Amino acid sequence: MRPEHQREIFALGLILIAAITIIFVVTGESGRIGDLYVNGVRSLFGAGIFFVPLTLVLIGIAILWQEQLSDASLSGANVLGTMLVLLAMLGLLEVPVHDIAIADRFNEGGGWIGYWLFTVLQLAIGQIAAVVVILALGFVGVLLTFNLTVRELTVGMVERTIALWQFLWNTPRRKPPPTTSARRSISDLVFAPPPQGEIDDIVPTPIAARPTRASLFQRPTPELPPPSTKPPEPVKPLTPTKPEPTQEIVQEPLDGFEISPVRRAWPLPSLDLLLERTIEGGITDEERRLKARVIEETLASFKVEARVVGVNTGPAVTQFELQPAVGVKVAKIMTLERDLALALAAQSIRIEAPIPGKNVVGIEIPNSAIAMVTLREVLDSEEYELHRGRLKLPLGKDVSGTPIIADLTKMPHLLVAGATGSGKSVAINAFLCGLLLKHTPDELKLILIDPKMVEMIVYNHIPHLLSPVVTEVERVVPTLKWATREMERRYKVFARNGCRNIDSYRQLMRKRADLEPMPYIVIVIDELADLMMMAADEVETYICRLAQMARATGIHLIIATQRPSVDVITGLIKANFPSRIAFAVTSQVDSRVILDVPGAEHLLGRGDMLYMAADSAKLIRIQGTYVADREVERIVEFWRNASPPTESTPGEQHTGSTSQPTAGSEGFQPPAEFLSPAEQDELLPQAIALVSQHQRASASLLQRRLRIGYSKAQQLIDLLEQQGYVGPADGSRSREVLRHDGHSSIKENG
Repeated sequence: MRPEHQREIFALGLILIAAITIIFVVTGESGRIGDLYVNGVRSLFGAGIFFVPLTLVLIGIAILWQEQLSDASLSGANVLGTMLVLLAMLGLLEVPVHDIAIADRFNEGGGWIGYWLFTVLQLAIGQIAAVVVILALGFVGVLLTFNLTVRELTVGMVERTIALWQFLWNTPRRKPPPTTSARRSISDLVFAPPPQGEIDDIVPTPIAARPTRASLFQRPTPELPPPSTKPPEPVKPLTPTKPEPTQEIVQEPLDGFEISPVRRAWPLPSLDLLLERTIEGGITDEERRLKARVIEETLASFKVEARVVGVNTGPAVTQFELQPAVGVKVAKIMTLERDLALALAAQSIRIEAPIPGKNVVGIEIPNSAIAMVTLREVLDSEEYELHRGRLKLPLGKDVSGTPIIADLTKMPHLLVAGATGSGKSVAINAFLCGLLLKHTPDELKLILIDPKMVEMIVYNHIPHLLSPVVTEVERVVPTLKWATREMERRYKVFARNGCRNIDSYRQLMRKRADLEPMPYIVIVIDELADLMMMAADEVETYICRLAQMARATGIHLIIATQRPSVDVITGLIKANFPSRIAFAVTSQVDSRVILDVPGAEHLLGRGDMLYMAADSAKLIRIQGTYVADREVERIVEFWRNASPPTESTPGEQHTGSTSQPTAGSEGFQPPAEFLSPAEQDELLPQAIALVSQHQRASASLLQRRLRIGYSKAQQLIDLLEQQGYVGPADGSRSREVLRHDGHSSIKENG
């Protein structure tokens, strides 16, 4: 018979005995054996006979809920506590009838058990002290029964009392007496019926209570505004109609001023845009046992005594927790890395000695089949929902299959490096898609720098971009220079308003309507090596300055490179990027350049990474999140077609909506070297006419005739190529003109 069946049969037997006892006592129909049983129980427990079936039922239910036999110690404590409570009840029942004749006291008091307990204590310490001891005995029994401490019980009772009092005080049926005119006005506002169109009823708030942050998010109304002579405007429900022109998206209510009717906000994409396909991997139980035995036998052959005490299976690798015997040096296990790989016939293994926080050594062995960790799987996980980050990055799953989520604002900058084809670009796309799925253009702005011109060009024309994707190396330094100026401008705004960082500024924004919006800015550089070859000094200077100071202003960097050498990842850059991710590299030297320790040379590729967090020296092995090109295109297409909350022309949608700065402030502006929507609408027709007239297209021609900078001229050439007016670049020669719109002349400026 299975142990589970034995436990359940025993529990059901206790419940059956309890039911029979109740029937015997209540009905009096017990038969001969039943009479003997009832008389015996009544003699032992007296008037407390009804506590016997109750105790049996509680013990039976506890045993039925017990999941494993290994939990018997916990159940034993509960049973002991229940017995102590029963013993205390019997002792207390004996107190009022203790002076009755001995022949009658057993059926009315606490029975023989209660009699002897109270008698012994009374003779030893007196009647009053005996009662106190019995009460203390019952109190200890309650603590053991419910697995509580004295502090937990006290705090719980206080919290429940306070909650009950607040509930009674806050009930709508209880109105404060109108003692003063001020209280009458506030009471009228609190208990006034909600306006038409309100989604939920207004719950009255105590006068002295201050609304929490959650309540501010839940209720798009200001806290107790002063009475207005005009009736309040109704709140408009969210409809697909064209919104009223506005300068900013109201995501959170602002305290201290009257809120106008709710404007339509940016819609967020659904997770249905992501694919649900999964590729299962891992190893079987038989393979786990076989590999564990091979590890133990291989170590034993080298006179290293150790045993496998745990196994963690992840998407790409399985970690065997090895506990060495007393006197075995960890360094000796490390030297046997290649011998273990040979015995296990593994491509490569990684030894983590010891696992931080445990007294075991971790041996990571690749799985025969690597499981795919999809973006949807990570975003749907409970770990992602419970993570309290502002810019959450879905990294992937660790060796135990647990989703790993990182907060970019805590990093505060991220360095990603790895060999070609190791999964670096896929990880960057997963990070960008994770941000685009959870943040509107008013919450987040992006600057994407892609010198390779193939990885991030797909993100062009989404409203999150401050400028088109930067593909020319000549434009990188002006872009980083603008980001540095924006960082300095934000610090001036913080100082002017008495704020220390962007978090305190955003809290102040909810109380003051005159403050300009300040979104987070994430700068992504896909290939640092190309930039360091072009302008190493300037690029390093701006990157280090941003990395040192931009965290408080909400500007964060994600830098990736496929050449982790000391001339690309310099010591100054590495010192300012404490959070790093290393994908598979070719040598131990490259691993030390990225992580300062070896290990990345043993990674498998295809998204296998080592993550070093800024707040922890522990390296976490993660199978990176995979996002398909089709998923990226769906998300980008959604944002391109999303209706902005402000009146704008189609040409304006690729830069996102910006709000007008307040009087006396410099205001948030996109990089000055880039084309604004108005400039694009004005200059593009002139550029089309100009290339049609001259039958050639070059940036120098547009720069000279339109009197614009080289960067803007190059952007116009890119737009002409995208719209089919000119052909692709052909070395240093001018581009071929493919289309003509009938323009034969253009008035030259100047």
